[in-house]
Amino acid sequence: MEIDHDFDIENFNRSARCMKCARQLFPDAKQQESWALYAWQQWQDHNIPPEISRNKRNPNWAKALEIWEKRKQTKLRYYP
Repeated sequence: MEIDHDFDIENFNRSARCMKCARQLFPDAKQQESWALYAWQQWQDHNIPPEISRNKRNPNWAKALEIWEKRKQTKLRYYP
């Protein structure tokens, strides 16, 4: 097993925050990844944290996430 000595915990934590916000905005993994990269770039280039980018993208993200979570939990039953 090889250990990466260049591992940067700060960058890891930043990328985790970007992905957390992306998951709060999008159900699709590809959209999450694309948006997280965008948020990372905004943070690096313009010092805009991902939470601010998330809120600009969708000010009602918390309500939308709540609705999505409820919808995921709904089980459809089909009767013959």
